[in-house]
This record gives sequence, C-alpha cells and structure tokens, in this order.
Amino acid sequence: MKKVLVVDDDAESYRTFLEPRFQEIEFTFLDDPKDVDPYLIDTEVLISMCRWLEPEMVASMRKLKWLQCTITGTDHLHEALSNYQKVIVTSGRGIHGPQMTEITLLHMLALYRQINRLSKNQGKHIWDRFLPKVLDTRKVAILGLGSIAEHMAGCFKALGMSVSGISRTIRKVDGIEKVYSREQILEAVSDIDFLVILVPLSVDTEKIIDAQVFDAMKDTACIINVARGGVVDEAALIDALREKKIAGAGLDVFENRPLEPNSPLWDMHNVFITPHVGGRSDLYTKNILEIIEPNLRYYCLQAYDKMTNIVDLSGILSRDRN
Repeated sequence: MKKVLVVDDDAESYRTFLEPRFQEIEFTFLDDPKDVDPYLIDTEVLISMCRWLEPEMVASMRKLKWLQCTITGTDHLHEALSNYQKVIVTSGRGIHGPQMTEITLLHMLALYRQINRLSKNQGKHIWDRFLPKVLDTRKVAILGLGSIAEHMAGCFKALGMSVSGISRTIRKVDGIEKVYSREQILEAVSDIDFLVILVPLSVDTEKIIDAQVFDAMKDTACIINVARGGVVDEAALIDALREKKIAGAGLDVFENRPLEPNSPLWDMHNVFITPHVGGRSDLYTKNILEIIEPNLRYYCLQAYDKMTNIVDLSGILSRDRN
C-alpha cells in the first residue's frame, strides 16, 4: 500500500477530501512539520509546502518517489533535493492568479490612495480631503511572465492600465502589449508608473532590481514586490526611497523573513507592507486539491507523463522557469 504524508496547517481539510477518494492509499495527515520524523522513512509521496524540509530529512526518506509542493515557487527545495534528481517534483502553479492580482492591486491602491495616511487620520479623528491618484491610464511593467502575470495583465487592462512585460526571452504573452528581454530592463522601466515583480528567485534574478534600475525609473514610479525578497537589492531600494528616486514601494516579501523590527522600511511613509500573504487565500486548499487529486490518480497508474506542473529540478536555481 502506498504511503502518502500530507503536512499542512489545514491537514483536516486534506483528510476530508482525499481519504474517501483514495481508499487504497495509507495517508498520514499532520498540521505541524515538527511531528514528521517518525513518518519520513516509509513515505513514498509527500504533499506539503515543504519550507521545513531539510537535506538530512530527504536522506532518511529512502522510499520517496514524488513530492507535491503546494505552492508555485520551488527554489526553497534546491538544497534539500540537490542529490535526489530522480524524485518527481510537482508544484502548485496555476492557482495563484486571483490572490496575487488582488494583493498587487491592494499595494497599488495603498500607495495611490495613501492608505497609511487615511488609517492614521482615522485613528486621530482627522478629516483630511487630500487629492488621490487613480490607476486609470497608468503604465505597468511586469517582471516575470508566467500564468500569474497573464491573469494580472487582464485585470490591469480592465482598469484602464497599459501593461508591458520583462522576461528571460522575448515572446508573445496574452494581455501583454510589449515584451522586453531582461537585458532591456533599463529601457523597460524608464517610462512606467509601476514595476511589478513576479519573477522567482534564481542565480539569474538575485538582486536583478538594483540601483541601476531605480536610477532608470521616473521619480513618480512605484515598485511592487510580491515575488521573492532576494530579487530586489533591499539596501538600494531603501536608498532610492530616501533619495526620492522613486515615489513608493509596496512590499509583501523581503530579503529576510520576517522583516527585521529595526528595518527602516517599517517607518517610511511611502512604503506599504504586508507580511508575505500574497499567495494565501481562503480558497487555497480547495484550489490546490484540484491539482493534487488528478496528479495522485496518475501517479497511482504510473502515468507520470500525465501529471501536471512537473518541475525541472536542475533548474530550480540555475534558470528562471517563467
């Protein structure tokens, strides 16, 4: 009997859904990764976000054949799986469009409608009718053109914004009016109002948004990072904000997680911060199970070529998959 280990803080929902549908599988459901050790040695399939997975854990999982990561990004698996290229890895790619678009719009509106200022005024009972900016007619460039970017671009265009993209290779993407290569990034950001970062962290993208990029942007432009903190040179960002080289930043991710209490970003009036919640949603478990269920059926049938979202392990940190 195949043994499947599910580790998720919503483990009970996984149990309710999976057990009746796969009675031939022996499941273990855990809501805390601290409890995994006794189960690792017999686990054939692991379903989890896997931020907790360490190399020594994988070394003990001699029966592991498939890892279903429940999020899109898999760069955090590189170290743990670097010596286990034969393990099938699948991701949660394709379910994040709505929540990632909404968190990005939240950051855009927070900066343009000055949410921090409004919140402080409400707390102090101050009636301050300042003039807000609108998103209509603004120009957006998206760095990283995967499925999330396509969903995002459609919503931006519905709000009257124009959308360009920056990608590893120039190619046609639905909803994107013009695509620049990464080598053209300075040109791509020179006339935009928002730079939205969706690209995963890799050796090619680490600190790709640096002082040169900020220098190339308009002083009225804003940056929105909902991808990975390491893609942005945080020290250069802080300098750019202090020196008013750019107008503002909406940040859901940071170089260090959580953001250190002494970071100057906390107190900047032109920065809006959320605690890495962009990919989260009350519908998340339902949506990821729509990927897991067919993948698990194909796995049991050994129809591995029909499984979706298979990750090229050799590319987790060696190349950008967008």
